[in-house]
Amino acid sequence: MNLPSFPARRDAFPLRLFHSHDLDETRSTVGRVFKPHDLGVLGRRQKLDVFMDHLPLGRASINRLCYGADVSIEPDCLDDFLLVQMPMQGSAVIRCGDQQIASGPHNASVITPSLPLHMRWQGRCDQLIVRLERAALETACSAQLGHALPRPIEFQLGMDLSSRQGAAWKSLVQFLASSSFTGDAAGNALVGQQVEQLLVTTLLTQHPHSYSEALSKPVQAPPRHYVQRAEDYILARYAEPITIETLARHAAISARSLHKGFQQHKGMSPMGFLRLVRLQRVRERLLQAGAHAEPVSITRVALEAGFSHLGHFTQAYRRQFGETPTQTATRRAN
Repeated sequence: MNLPSFPARRDAFPLRLFHSHDLDETRSTVGRVFKPHDLGVLGRRQKLDVFMDHLPLGRASINRLCYGADVSIEPDCLDDFLLVQMPMQGSAVIRCGDQQIASGPHNASVITPSLPLHMRWQGRCDQLIVRLERAALETACSAQLGHALPRPIEFQLGMDLSSRQGAAWKSLVQFLASSSFTGDAAGNALVGQQVEQLLVTTLLTQHPHSYSEALSKPVQAPPRHYVQRAEDYILARYAEPITIETLARHAAISARSLHKGFQQHKGMSPMGFLRLVRLQRVRERLLQAGAHAEPVSITRVALEAGFSHLGHFTQAYRRQFGETPTQTATRRAN
């Protein structure tokens, strides 16, 4: 099953970064998105025919890259970021640290930032590549565990895209690479942050790494006051960008313990509680405007309450209250 190319919405965000036959231009442009590296064409008769698409999503990005020739790529260690490379066609030999795989349409590669990397791409190798910040991965993993990581996180190099876990990752990337939702994420810092968090969480929970066993251990629900700390934080700052890592740090417990506590004491997840508080604040504002027959911008009210995707907001509002935001405002105005 081939992965999709990017949607042709050039009015929403830049896609085609460049198309070139020049080695130096290719090395320089790809290096700006990823990092400086050695790039070599293998074979005298090989000619570069490179194109690259680039879609920024906050600090993360989705990229499509094809060299059109057999090439060697020597970046040493990626250092500050991780790559998940998913060939849409063709193949590549990837060596990262002590692991080596032949990557193809059914086997992605997950490149650990702290390990030496060597790659050989076959000429027709056309890859969809997700770039994630190492700091975002390690911060999320640390928050889930409730303590600093004693050593860098290391991922299993091969990802079987036909497995349940691999299929979950592939479906997510397919959605982001082809949905109009991604246009909003590219131009909105808050949405981009949420997309990055979704990618990071999915990778940490669906693909094996050196802390997978620790993350799989069951946790006990914490005492009620830990949950209250996070609840008070949400009630005071619901309009701000809030992540589970933010709440866990404020409550001084691990993100997994906090999630368990919210489920036990509130019957919902921390982020579910945050969404409910935001919805209730929007409803209060709409009811107030309707009662006084005041004109009100639903979009503005939703944004001020912390919602960044208005389509998702409207759906969540209707599920929670059984009517649309417009119906709330106009019904009370009559």
